[in-house]
Amino acid sequence: MVPLGVVDRYLCRTVLLAIGAVLLAFIGLLAIFALLEELPEEGADYTLAEAALYVALTLPRRAYEILPYVVFLGSLIGLGHLASQSELVVLRAAGISVYRLFAGFAWIVVGVLLVGIVVGEVIAPQGETAAEARKARLLEGSDEITIGYWYREGPLYMQIVALSDDGELLGVNQYWLDDNDRLVHSRTAARAEYVEGPDAHWLLHDGVETFIRPGETVVQDFHEVRWNGQIDPRLLSARVLVDPKKLSLVDLRYQIDYMQREGLNATSYLLAYWGKIMQPAAVLGLAFLALSFVLGPLREVAIGVRLTAGIVVGLSFKYLQDLFAPISVVYDLPPPVAVLIPIVLCWALGIVGIRRVA
Repeated sequence: MVPLGVVDRYLCRTVLLAIGAVLLAFIGLLAIFALLEELPEEGADYTLAEAALYVALTLPRRAYEILPYVVFLGSLIGLGHLASQSELVVLRAAGISVYRLFAGFAWIVVGVLLVGIVVGEVIAPQGETAAEARKARLLEGSDEITIGYWYREGPLYMQIVALSDDGELLGVNQYWLDDNDRLVHSRTAARAEYVEGPDAHWLLHDGVETFIRPGETVVQDFHEVRWNGQIDPRLLSARVLVDPKKLSLVDLRYQIDYMQREGLNATSYLLAYWGKIMQPAAVLGLAFLALSFVLGPLREVAIGVRLTAGIVVGLSFKYLQDLFAPISVVYDLPPPVAVLIPIVLCWALGIVGIRRVA
């Protein structure tokens, strides 16, 4: 009898090669379509070379987003190849259970997932931020990035018009309201810089400060004034240009904490956060579903049928995820539940399919 270690390595190698082939094909298609999407962008400095650089910087994020579907299709193709050669039948006849087969190639799925997490949490967010910032500067033809971002901190409402190339805030407008929502203090500054250290704070430069008091209004200029805000450049930076789903877990957690502290709606960030947290369960669930398909209805079909079935199932899973996101907002469904429902359905289908052939 062939040792189980040899079987595991054979399963892992077969599935890994299939996942690699699917990933390369998808990345190639994504790069082409993304480049075609970028070409109509208007901007004298945003040339074809710059568009290609933008696509290259965002490819790690795009690859991370399609990881569950790549693993599913790769598992389907790799295991399907073994099934078409009757190798899975031989392994089953040798007494290896269906669940042992899954454990055999799940190791490589976990390995691919770990690499994907490193790419998605370290490389992709940095590339995405750099790409969006560079694109914004080129389209505007300036070193400044116009963001028009509003920030709230207790009674303070602040608007940042733009960001400079070195991370300074430009066009800072601050407004303080009293308990009756009346304006009592305002401040306008040309720029603001963050001073790091144990006593971290912001320095606002070249502006005007207005104090509104009963019976009088006091206006005074300032060259430099200190602002001890709770926020740091992790939020007030080029990251504001990036969609929540493209941020790292650390940045998402920081944004969520801020929004919940200020009583703001953080649903979109919570959905993105829990989607990343539960992605391992989604990836393993899709790999398990692929095994149930190969041992069941797709055991003896051609590779074209497997590809079609894989694309249909992958799209269905994605549409389910996209469907429950607005449901979470409209019906106040907790974001972890909205993210978990499609994953539970995936595992349930896989278990039902496996029980029919086990």
